[in-house]
Amino acid sequence: MKNKNLILIIVAVLFLMLCCVTVVVGSVFAYLRLTPQSSQFFNDVIEPGDSLNDKPIQVFPDGSYENQQTIFVDDLTINMMESFPIQVSVTVIGNLPDGCTRIVDSQSEMIDDSIFELQIFTERPEDMMCTMALVPFEETINLDVKGLPAGTYTVKGFGLENSFTFDVDNK
Repeated sequence: MKNKNLILIIVAVLFLMLCCVTVVVGSVFAYLRLTPQSSQFFNDVIEPGDSLNDKPIQVFPDGSYENQQTIFVDDLTINMMESFPIQVSVTVIGNLPDGCTRIVDSQSEMIDDSIFELQIFTERPEDMMCTMALVPFEETINLDVKGLPAGTYTVKGFGLENSFTFDVDNK
């Protein structure tokens, strides 16, 4: 009976030590990831590509960075708010390539009379060890639709597209 209790105590102490080490190591990595000295802004732009089922979208930063990042976009959902003038946003759902890459900015640009193009900007620290697992993300991007006439508009980005319609002028 004493041996069983001793074994249980040893197992419990080892478990607590493992938990403490995990918390400390995680805190150190979080600190390194958030400090300006350990990260570099690349102004990465996600170029249009294919969906997760086809092939990933390549992210090419400005400059001569050789390690290309990848972001996977699964869906573009259009959200129309019940207000007047109507407000429209797009929810982009997908995965970041690793635990270090993060989204720093997103925007939409009207490139034609009826086409909006989406962009997402990312940041990834250089030379940092990262978890090599996809990290889900959901980013909402507002569209500047105030003053647009009635009609159908297309939203394009990341190899996907969706559309919405104004029945009346949005003025």
